[in-house]
Amino acid sequence: MPSIRLTDVWIRRLFFTLAVLYVLPFWTVRYLPTTDGPSHVYNAWVLRQYANVEQYPLFHQYYEIKWLPYPNWTDHAVMALLMFVVPPLIAEKLLVSGYVLLFLAGAWYLAGAVRPDERWPAFLAFPFVYNLLFQFGFYNFSISLGFYFFVLGFWWRHRERPGLRFAAKINLLLLLCWFSHVLSFCLALLSIAVLWLATLRPASWRRHLLHVPILAPQVALPLWFIRNQESGPQASSLSLHDLRWYLMPPQTLLVWSAWQFHLAELMVWVFGLLLLLTLWRWISRKDGRLRPHLQEADAFLLLAAGGLLLYFFAPAAMSGGSMLIERLSLYPYLLLIPWFAPRLGPRSRVAAVAALTVLAAVNLGYLIRWYGVLGEEVRHFVAGLEPVPPGSRVMPLLFSRHLSSQRSDVFGHALGYVALEKGLIDWDNYEARLTYFPVRFRAGMPSPQLTEVLYEPGGLRVRLNRETIDAIYTWQMPQDATLRRRLQRDYWKVSELYGGELYQRRPPRRGGAEPAQDR
Repeated sequence: MPSIRLTDVWIRRLFFTLAVLYVLPFWTVRYLPTTDGPSHVYNAWVLRQYANVEQYPLFHQYYEIKWLPYPNWTDHAVMALLMFVVPPLIAEKLLVSGYVLLFLAGAWYLAGAVRPDERWPAFLAFPFVYNLLFQFGFYNFSISLGFYFFVLGFWWRHRERPGLRFAAKINLLLLLCWFSHVLSFCLALLSIAVLWLATLRPASWRRHLLHVPILAPQVALPLWFIRNQESGPQASSLSLHDLRWYLMPPQTLLVWSAWQFHLAELMVWVFGLLLLLTLWRWISRKDGRLRPHLQEADAFLLLAAGGLLLYFFAPAAMSGGSMLIERLSLYPYLLLIPWFAPRLGPRSRVAAVAALTVLAAVNLGYLIRWYGVLGEEVRHFVAGLEPVPPGSRVMPLLFSRHLSSQRSDVFGHALGYVALEKGLIDWDNYEARLTYFPVRFRAGMPSPQLTEVLYEPGGLRVRLNRETIDAIYTWQMPQDATLRRRLQRDYWKVSELYGGELYQRRPPRRGGAEPAQDR
């Protein structure tokens, strides 16, 4: 027994040491190479400086704050508060470092809540930390995964004592999950419902029923949110073959290179092996007969199977949220982790933990390398914006959205890093045009017409938008692009660096008729 306890202590210390090391990639670069991350930081800065009209007058003029319980407040609020004591770039790194620790601590907590004697499968969570959704900059969704773990773990651990203290804590955890992302919140309620039904027993049904009034008020927020969103479900165009291909191996682990494909394939084999070992233990008996003997913890296998069905039959988008299928592909894997119980001996357990630790460490080295490469590319992108005057209204036009990266668009909203430093109005601020973020463009304000500019940057109507765009930043614009000629009629090229060209609006012409529209 002492040796087993010593092994468990060693495994726990190793897990949390590795968890702390997993924040290192963020601190090796100046700018984080994510897609939407800069936009989140920029809008958090708008929140932080919204009342500072003297220094940032355009923020109050062009934006308004919607003080409603939207499920995307967490990263904005946390970074805005951190920005009172640290610079914006540090606030972002503290936020995502907190996400990594929350995600991994949540996986450890849930595994221990379900299998107190077999927490070590939580090491399987490490390859999922820097998943594709996180690299897209979906900070709120990523944070919600950690809260999802804690919600399920807390409910499972304390389900037999549904008193006032339990009610207060579980509802607080659910609210934290809600203000992070609506999907994890709804799945948390649905998961609790499945676990509640699976653990319903005749001897304790009255106590079990107390969970209904405790959790029923939480239904109000998603009903309010769905009612206030204009768009409904959008059916997926993916076939069952495409969905199977995306899930096995998990495509959410593929972000930058072919090495991650091999990692994803390896994870499928590891999960499959642990699944078979746990099933063998489930159906084997000491008398040599093969007979299933159910335990309450096996409800998590049912939960993972339900997550799999939801993945195959879910819409592609709903209530304004996109990439629903990609997000759902994570849950079947993550929900299997607390269910795994292969009952390995002490030596086999140490060997398994050592192998998973080596895999996680190799992946960490890979992440540090790629963050260095992509962080440098973002630095080059941002450097070309240095001459833009403070208080300008800027439009980026990206002709190339990828360099070394394959699936993660590190330039998509990188203008946000400069926009917050100089108090710019970023016309590429997609959050301010959506109905589920706290920072919005003011209704009725003059804004440019940007139809299809995201996919065809050369189609910008320069003359039509001249009065609303003070500066235009092009990235990797071809030398023979017709936009170049049209820009030169109304804008000065003030800098060119690393493939980025900054154009500033010319003073109004005196005399002479101007064309009514671009040609």
